[in-house]
Amino acid sequence: MEIYLSTLDRKNIFKFPFIENKNVSFSSTLNSETFENSSGKELTLIGEEKLKKISINSFFPHKLYRWMPFLSFLAPECLSFLTKHRKSILRVTVISSEITFSYPCIIKDFNWKKKANKDIDYSITIEEYVNR
Repeated sequence: MEIYLSTLDRKNIFKFPFIENKNVSFSSTLNSETFENSSGKELTLIGEEKLKKISINSFFPHKLYRWMPFLSFLAPECLSFLTKHRKSILRVTVISSEITFSYPCIIKDFNWKKKANKDIDYSITIEEYVNR
């Protein structure tokens, strides 16, 4: 699976360097409401879909490991892109054998810590951006 973030004009593109499928989760929930009518029967109303979210837990490598693609982003470049564009509207693109999709997004949460070997563990939540 490959996940990219880019600026809306596609001038700056960032590819997450290492992602295992087991460390990525996708969510898309529905607004719904359950209530009781005057005869005591419970009814459920299904509303619109909530914003889509992608959660990733992985690490940014501090060096190119032999098992990584040659043109991978390293930890300093990863942190630089994410901190620089933290308050921007971005475009997320997910490419996998099952599905490919792309939509505008924001970085909802981003947490990271440096490990003893200088790699950086992180967790990030990317949320769909809708302004209408």
